Amino acid sequence: MADGSHALARPGLIRAAMRRPGISTTGANFAILGGSALAGVASARALGPDGRGQLAIVMLWTALIYMLGNVGLPSSCCYHVALWPTHRPALAQWFRHVAVRQAVGMSVVSAAALWWFHLHMHLPTLLIGEYCTWAAAANFALYAACYAQGKGDFARFNLIRIVPSVAPGFLILAEVTLGRPSTAEVGAAYMLPTWITAAVAYLWLRDRNCGGPAPMLSDRRRRAILSYGWRSLASFSSLTLNRNADQAVLALLVPVGSLGIYSVAASASSPLASLAASLGMVGLPTITAMTGRSKGTSTWKILFRAALFIFLVAPMLALVLPWAIPLLYGRQFASAVMPAELLLLGGAFAALASVTDDLLRAHGHPGFVSITQGLGGLVTLVGTLLLGGRPLGAVAIASSLGFFVAFVLALARLCVATRALTGPGRHRRSSQSPEPSMVDA
Repeated sequence: MADGSHALARPGLIRAAMRRPGISTTGANFAILGGSALAGVASARALGPDGRGQLAIVMLWTALIYMLGNVGLPSSCCYHVALWPTHRPALAQWFRHVAVRQAVGMSVVSAAALWWFHLHMHLPTLLIGEYCTWAAAANFALYAACYAQGKGDFARFNLIRIVPSVAPGFLILAEVTLGRPSTAEVGAAYMLPTWITAAVAYLWLRDRNCGGPAPMLSDRRRRAILSYGWRSLASFSSLTLNRNADQAVLALLVPVGSLGIYSVAASASSPLASLAASLGMVGLPTITAMTGRSKGTSTWKILFRAALFIFLVAPMLALVLPWAIPLLYGRQFASAVMPAELLLLGGAFAALASVTDDLLRAHGHPGFVSITQGLGGLVTLVGTLLLGGRPLGAVAIASSLGFFVAFVLALARLCVATRALTGPGRHRRSSQSPEPSMVDA
């Protein structure tokens, strides 16, 4: 009888475990990783190095516009939704209106920038037209994801992330079965799920879905939101610079075919950072809501888990890459193996830096991330320029060094932040924004 009860309880225990934020987010990251890999492999095999290089250019520069255009407010959304639970309806309304205004500006800037690339690099006109709207659509999805993350609604958070990451791979496979798709057709496979997700995200940020009527935010609270956003802008723009400086410079220095080779190497070495990121995603709202010694202790537990995961997974990826890249992407991308192996080392430090950065944001220090990632990006940028973009292996070493610098600096700052919490007689209060219990004027 007892055995039967245990047997019946197992499915319930499994379902409960799957609903836990850490497990569900890790599972979502696996799904995103698999979907992204499928899309990357299918697009590379369909387009070859030149087409993959063209696609990399539009993706890279629209992502940069998207990151700068939201001025760090999605990160502020996540932080303050977790910090001010009683003001969530007002926050949802305010961020939805902000997202609309930002979308217009992003679309205009994207059109101008991509038209320049069209004139100087002869990118397909249809591809340019499609990606003029990518930053705006992705921005709506990001706000909804950050709002859900701040609430601790990781089911919705993960769904928003999964759809635009997993669906393109299957759409590209469908295009391949119908014939050899063009670069613009592959670009459309990426764009369609992003547009759909943006529409759903906009509806999710409507007031009636966020807990009741939305009072106006006080001026003081708005200043706190904007302050955190500007500091986050510096950190995320620096992070984008560190992650993409090598490819951004290569787009201007080498033929699109070489950029296509390097982008495959970067994609093949990226799973490590993508998988470890779930620890920081779940840890950010959790650590934000904590105080005192428990906040410092939990911070180091999360970082230790990330380091252990990376230590176990990185060697396995290093063994797999030499045969996986030619097998999956095709022999025309065999020269991407060496840069990928070198970038994997940088990927380990990038994964650690990503988790550490999220923990710094949870401690109310989003601005310091701009220093760590900015200096790391500067190392990558200067190294790539000095090398003239060649050879690709040396560029990969410069990129890995940039991630190492970013992690070491972030780790040092996190030590200072947690020492203030765990030291005798010390109790840290957030100085970055008003207390959650403060009553609006």
